[in-house]
Amino acid sequence: AIDYPRSLRLVVKNTLEEAGHTLVTIAELIPYHTLENAEAYYKVACQVAARLDLDAIIYPAGCVAAYMHGNTKKSLELLHILNPENTLVLERDVDGYRCVTKDNAPGMHACMKHLIEDCGFTKIGFVSGPEGSRGAREREAVYFEEMEAHGIHPDPSLFVRGDFAGHCADEIRQLIDGNPGIEAIACACDLIAYTTYSVLHELGLVVGQDVAVTGFD
Repeated sequence: AIDYPRSLRLVVKNTLEEAGHTLVTIAELIPYHTLENAEAYYKVACQVAARLDLDAIIYPAGCVAAYMHGNTKKSLELLHILNPENTLVLERDVDGYRCVTKDNAPGMHACMKHLIEDCGFTKIGFVSGPEGSRGAREREAVYFEEMEAHGIHPDPSLFVRGDFAGHCADEIRQLIDGNPGIEAIACACDLIAYTTYSVLHELGLVVGQDVAVTGFD
């Protein structure tokens, strides 16, 4: 899961090169040893990008927010440094900017149908993202919609809120401890799923055998 930003960059790089363009990775121009102060680092990165003579700037808002411990608001505040006319925002919808985001509902519908119809699970937990995230709200809404559509009325304790950086081990433990016999846990992103694997391992449970886990995105 840590390789997600690198994978995203590779796809962008390959696509641009096939079209005869060159990708300049700002992170490679600004040396750093730690992202403890991620907000200051990305602010400098945006300032450098704004001053360079670039045809276009691609801003992966979701990745930036993840390095800021899931703080989407701070990630989007940095956008004011960049010119909307030549900036493409990935993973978030932002007024005034060209944006490419995920189609959350169809993917989560397919996930939930698989868990319920193909696997036969009824006791399914959901670990969502931040309440302020549109993506999190869309994904969790489908969870409740599909459960109710299949005649399953989930206990409120089966739903917990984490963050897209995966810093939610305590919430996942709470979900599992409060629901003995839980069959599956659907996660709003892959980093949350990765943390869920770790928590299940700590509790002596086998992923895919004792509890099924699905990621997303």
